[in-house]
Amino acid sequence: MKIFFEKHKVLVLFMFAYWGVCIVMLFKSLDFLYAALSWNVLLAIIPLFFIRQAVMTVGQRKISWSVFWILLWLFFFPNSVYLVTDFIHIANEKFRWMANVGPYAPGGGIVYSHDILIWTKLLVIAMGFFYSIVVGLESVYIFEQIVRKKYSRKIGYASILSVSLLTGIGVYIGRFLRFNSWDIVFNPLQVLQQVAEVDRFAVQFIIAFSGFVLFCYMLFRSFKEK
Repeated sequence: MKIFFEKHKVLVLFMFAYWGVCIVMLFKSLDFLYAALSWNVLLAIIPLFFIRQAVMTVGQRKISWSVFWILLWLFFFPNSVYLVTDFIHIANEKFRWMANVGPYAPGGGIVYSHDILIWTKLLVIAMGFFYSIVVGLESVYIFEQIVRKKYSRKIGYASILSVSLLTGIGVYIGRFLRFNSWDIVFNPLQVLQQVAEVDRFAVQFIIAFSGFVLFCYMLFRSFKEK
């Protein structure tokens, strides 16, 4: 844990700064969403800790421990990209509306809200998402390097495709079936029962979200390897 904090001190400080923003917004708006966002950001950085532990145990040739940490990383990684679904919380906010001023009014008669709280809500969600996906994709990059060194580049690519697909499944389970990462361990039968009842929308969502994760990772990777 101490080594992790030393390596990722800036990321941890950013997380605490984000918590501070969420606390201010919680008291300002009395919206429990900000407490949930703080929790989601904490869950998002945990996979990075797990994959760092995996790197350490791989270096020590502790195979069983390496597998253990990688599995934990895989279970928790969907939390890092889950925050994109938190944008649904601005769906009921009125950011703009059509004013009854005629068709030739400047801007087509569209009036934008001057309520700073709803604009800040949008920005706080975006900050949490950006932070979470960056630390999450960093953990995927580390995972890919482990696989490449142990096996090959092709298997590394295949592993990323697999992770993207499993992440799509994980986010669907979290957002729509309302399970948490630890339910896979503590309530596996209930999770499997719900997953077995997937419908057409579930398949479409999983494919779309898997593509989103893959796109984000390849973009991240292109900057990482410049």
